[in-house]
Amino acid sequence: MTTDKLKQLLGDYKWSLLVAALLLVMIAFGYKLARIVDEGDSVKVAAQDKTIAILVSENNQYVTQVNQLEVALQLTELEKKSIAEQLNNVQVEQAELQQQLAFYQRIMAPETTQDGFVIEGVEVVSLPEPNQFQMRFVVLQQRQNKALVKGKLAVTLVGEREGKEYTVTIGEPEFIQQEIEYRFKYFQAINTSFTLPDGFQPTSITLETTVYQYNAKRGDLAKTVKWEDALNSGSMLEDTQ
Repeated sequence: MTTDKLKQLLGDYKWSLLVAALLLVMIAFGYKLARIVDEGDSVKVAAQDKTIAILVSENNQYVTQVNQLEVALQLTELEKKSIAEQLNNVQVEQAELQQQLAFYQRIMAPETTQDGFVIEGVEVVSLPEPNQFQMRFVVLQQRQNKALVKGKLAVTLVGEREGKEYTVTIGEPEFIQQEIEYRFKYFQAINTSFTLPDGFQPTSITLETTVYQYNAKRGDLAKTVKWEDALNSGSMLEDTQ
């Protein structure tokens, strides 16, 4: 049946009511369909929001873990550095103790070392005044049966001044005025101050002496140490006799 025949059969009034009813049904169906779609979108959005919340929470946990690991790494590095410094200090202390032990062994137990007259631990210290220095060292004997020894030490500095070799010896103006006397049975600490000429850069220190046991000559001794080593403290003399 066509639309025109249906219109003639129903008449204009009924046809209008039918069209209106169909429109209402279509509007209701569209609204219902829109509600269904909207509810689906709402569920989808809620699911996405939940997923985002989970991901954000997990990300925050990972960030916290990373921060904790970074802090732990920094603490480990600091602890490692501290341990390395402590180890270095222990090694320095051990080296100093070994030097002290060797020194006292030569004094108290000479049978463990070679026989002879020894100069130990030459050290040069810079004083506050320009070109002023202090030199310290110890003289000792290593004989098992110790007897009184005596003598005088001469000090010579070799270096450069104005590009030329230059030497400073005992008795020169402003340097050590006279030979350093010593007299001991076991050991003697010596401490003397001196002034360097302007522009003089020492390279080595030489200590020379003639050792007497009572009034009998026991021998001559000359020992040299580098200025830089002595200035850095505690270096051992190199035998040049």
